[in-house]
Amino acid sequence: MAILLLPFGAPGAIAATPAPSGLKSPAQTSTSVFLSWNPVSGAPRYRVQYSAKADFSESTYNRYTTTSTEMRGLKSNTTYYFRVRVISADGTTNLSSYSAAITAKTKAALVIAPVVNPLTVASYNVKCANCFAGAANELTWSGRRAAVVANIKAQLPDVMGVQEASQGWLKDDPRPGGVSQFEDLQERLQAAGANYQLANNKRNNCVKDTTPTGCVYADKGASQGTKLFYNASKVSLVSQGSLALPVIRATDNPRYLAWGIFTQKSTNKKFFVGDTHLEPGGGTDLQDLRTRQTQAITAEVKKRNPSNFPVLLTGDLNSHKWTAPTNAPYDVLTAAGYIDPLGNTYASDLPSGTATAEKTVGANYDSFNAFNRLANARNSWGNGTYLDYIFTSKMRVVEWRTVVNVDSSGNFIGTIPSDHNMVKATVQLP
Repeated sequence: MAILLLPFGAPGAIAATPAPSGLKSPAQTSTSVFLSWNPVSGAPRYRVQYSAKADFSESTYNRYTTTSTEMRGLKSNTTYYFRVRVISADGTTNLSSYSAAITAKTKAALVIAPVVNPLTVASYNVKCANCFAGAANELTWSGRRAAVVANIKAQLPDVMGVQEASQGWLKDDPRPGGVSQFEDLQERLQAAGANYQLANNKRNNCVKDTTPTGCVYADKGASQGTKLFYNASKVSLVSQGSLALPVIRATDNPRYLAWGIFTQKSTNKKFFVGDTHLEPGGGTDLQDLRTRQTQAITAEVKKRNPSNFPVLLTGDLNSHKWTAPTNAPYDVLTAAGYIDPLGNTYASDLPSGTATAEKTVGANYDSFNAFNRLANARNSWGNGTYLDYIFTSKMRVVEWRTVVNVDSSGNFIGTIPSDHNMVKATVQLP
């Protein structure tokens, strides 16, 4: 009769499952270590233990179903010790002993050089004027537009991708011919001393573009409420246009990519900016639609940017790192070579060590605030949950800022401008 002896004090039985082999660290950054190991046949899950001490005291434990990971939130220029074992699917039972331990050292923190000729780009969903829902702390457009203008003027981005600045006429503006929300926003910015121009000022893609009534189609580059604003004191417009994105039904509300090529006046360098607002909603059909919409965007950018100018893509993608089963637009954009400066990858609050933002301000706040007086934030550290993004081609990102005007308790001060927070990146064009 065979007897299996179990060690006392173990949280669960260690069965005859071999320990993982081949644990290694193929890459390191100043804040993270990448690990991989060989799979163990039938292993339901793995536990990685790591510590800055050789005896593994003061350890941290993470669980994985894959055989590679990035250990994040580490100290720079520090040696860490790692080992891995097989565990049960629910994590309660150890199925193998630990692997042999390895060491890996994080890189020294980079010495950041001063930025020269910074360019600032923002994304801002200002909520459409006719979308008032009467939420607590929500004001109508006429009641909150001054706060939107003040928010923009305080940040003064050189180029700003705006969503939901509706082309529809404002119901409370009596001027003949009406005034659209995006026209109203531009007028108020200029009246406040901010020299913003519209890359495209057309309301509708009609021969008579001021009204959709009796529309005879003509491509005027209009893009409904998805608009590019630019500070004419800092940049000049070279060319612009728009692309209608895929829809499920022909009767669905159209979504657009608005794009523009600009010149930074201080350097005479050209760059490409795209702005979009993807279809919201859950379910496979809408998840697939956002994938197709993002694929259409990457194809259009390639088509409209044959000179390969530096690219910045802004927008409300209506998808985030907790969207099941994946953050599809994010995956499409990163696969196409675009970079999320926050390194805000799927299902992680800690930024990837490959994040390019050299400094972040307010990144722990969510980009959608729902007009809640207490600004939404999962934690006081790391990255929040984002519907709103700025992706870049390869370039230096000096700072990321999620713009929230909050008190020491995290409550918004005064009028909440929109149900989304502006996000802003300061970059240096290559």
